[in-house]
Amino acid sequence: MDKFLKIYYPFLLLFVVVFWGLYIRFEDKNFWHSNQALFYYKDKPIYSEYDSFYFARLAEDIKQGVFRTGEIDHYRVFPDNSSSAKLDEKNVFYAKYQVPGVFISVTWAYLSKWFNLSLETLTFYLIPILAVSVVLPLFFYFKDLGCAYAGLLGGLVAIASPMYWGRTNLMRLDQDVLNLTLPFLAAYFFYKFFSSVKNRVKYLWISLASLVALFYYLWYGHPNLCFVLIFMFLIRYLWDKKLKLTKEDYLYLAILIVPQIWYIYEGPYHLFIQVKTLVFNIKTTTSAEQLFKDFPNVFMSISELQRESFDKVLETAVYSPILGILGIIGVILCFGYYFKNLFFLLPFLGIGFLSFVSGARFIMYLSPFIGIGIGFLVHFLFEKALGYLDLFKQKEKQVIIVNLIGSLFLGLVFLVQKPVISWASYPKVFSPIVKDMDYLKQRTPQGSAIWTWWDYGYAFQYYSRRPTFHDGGSQASPKTYFIARSFTTSDPKEAWFITSFITNYGLKGIAEELKKGISAKELVKKVQEGYFSKDIKHPVYWVFTEDLIPKFAWIHYFGSYDFDKKQGIHGNIIAPEKCSMTTANVLDCQDIGAKLDLNVGVVTAGNQSIPIRKLVVKDPKGMIEKKFFENGVIVEIVKFKENHAALFILNPMLAETLFNKMYLLRSYDPAYFELVLDDFPHMVVYKVKEKIQ
Repeated sequence: MDKFLKIYYPFLLLFVVVFWGLYIRFEDKNFWHSNQALFYYKDKPIYSEYDSFYFARLAEDIKQGVFRTGEIDHYRVFPDNSSSAKLDEKNVFYAKYQVPGVFISVTWAYLSKWFNLSLETLTFYLIPILAVSVVLPLFFYFKDLGCAYAGLLGGLVAIASPMYWGRTNLMRLDQDVLNLTLPFLAAYFFYKFFSSVKNRVKYLWISLASLVALFYYLWYGHPNLCFVLIFMFLIRYLWDKKLKLTKEDYLYLAILIVPQIWYIYEGPYHLFIQVKTLVFNIKTTTSAEQLFKDFPNVFMSISELQRESFDKVLETAVYSPILGILGIIGVILCFGYYFKNLFFLLPFLGIGFLSFVSGARFIMYLSPFIGIGIGFLVHFLFEKALGYLDLFKQKEKQVIIVNLIGSLFLGLVFLVQKPVISWASYPKVFSPIVKDMDYLKQRTPQGSAIWTWWDYGYAFQYYSRRPTFHDGGSQASPKTYFIARSFTTSDPKEAWFITSFITNYGLKGIAEELKKGISAKELVKKVQEGYFSKDIKHPVYWVFTEDLIPKFAWIHYFGSYDFDKKQGIHGNIIAPEKCSMTTANVLDCQDIGAKLDLNVGVVTAGNQSIPIRKLVVKDPKGMIEKKFFENGVIVEIVKFKENHAALFILNPMLAETLFNKMYLLRSYDPAYFELVLDDFPHMVVYKVKEKIQ
């Protein structure tokens, strides 16, 4: 019995934890198959995160021989995808192909070639498996320390935490799938190095640690994280050796450090910048960012960069604030008790604690440490503390009670994680839009540029194989403001001037004008007035997609930005989906709690009545308008295909925007635009006229 509990039972629990991690991811498989019409395109599943399209596109570039390290990535940041697009030698606007940080794409490309599998198939089956790999180094690390439940609970909390599950779920091709595994694995190899006596065994562990550190850099591309790992090792090594090193010691250090020399020197600088920014909120701006500082900051609209409350952080890490507090207390005690053996992980514990003072994205790093803390308390209380009180001093009783309480805590964590079963991943872009993206690939000239909002930028690059003006890695530039402005304005001529300016001048042109001493406000006015107007010789396509309707609140905010007041106006378009006709021309929209009486022109929501200024009915044959009052909201009913219609409620200011006119109503000025695809509501595409009168 004692042998079973000490040796076999922990491995049985390890199997259960791994199985659970796989189950909560692959459980979505049936959901995907039952929604195949929306979730698959040409029998391939669609990625569930925006960045996944980026990594997939790079993998496809590698397969096609387009990816060449050090050369410019021509699919991104059009028209700044040329070597001349720079402010100076330190501030370039183009993006280059490089391996560090995108090694997942390299891996996927070669696996796809070797096994003749699509990138999508690899992602569907391999990502969930890699996602649970973090359980292994945690288990063996803490089992070797004599705290198996710290490793088991650390792994269990990590793999099912809302943040980590959301970043490693089905069809999410992203670096995060190994961003916990690799630092824990490197730290474990460091620990094994120090706990080994024989030199040949030490060579094995230090060699493995060196390989993991190198792979970690190639995988994630953050030299600061690799630097802190190696730096912590050096401190521990010099601490143990008291600065008295032998030839053997120098050889160990060489095995670890020499393979990292080519990048590790950048680590201290990047670490300094990150600590200054994330801990002390002191941001370092480049000369280009300083030039562009008056343009609105798009990052205010990105949720994962927002700070969460204390309780929310713990709920997102471990579902239960009580367990979260217990885990934090436990992990602090754990690091105090095993300080030398866990010394290498201190920086990553610090990253986890950044969740309370910085962005929500760091919660992923906090989760395993909370689990470690809970598990450590089990061992500490029943193997250490109670022993001092003359309770459970017999080893046999300690083994039984530790396994009993540890198993109960595992069961408790499984219980609080139950909500994860009801969650489901789904594509960021559904198949009707992917079909239209593929249409652009087939029907537009090679190299044509896509003018759209940044969220789908990577997806267009992957499916349309066309460059975009901005994407999920370049949305902080002034181009985002200008694109938002073009969708927000009511004047198609102004929109054409904006498109012409960005297409012909790009960020380089913006920077050059600002360097002359004019303000961002003055530059925008000059653009609006056509001061920089030139023929658009490169094919440019305006693309509207249905995801932009709920996002238009922020698009309008940026597009209506007042450079004096430093703020814009949120423009919400209400698009109820659950409406039924109760009586003649009376719509009951249950999802927004409102009734629309189209006979008298009134919207009733609770005790409030809102007049309808104008009703617009759009169908494939034309458009009908009916006016009710001088003031009030605009109601638009847009009919498409057979027996399908969409309802929109918006204020008069939003009704005048080109977004509403050109996308929702397909009303445009042919002097500036040509309608080339009308697949409303999925996608509407216009070709921008090369020249205007």
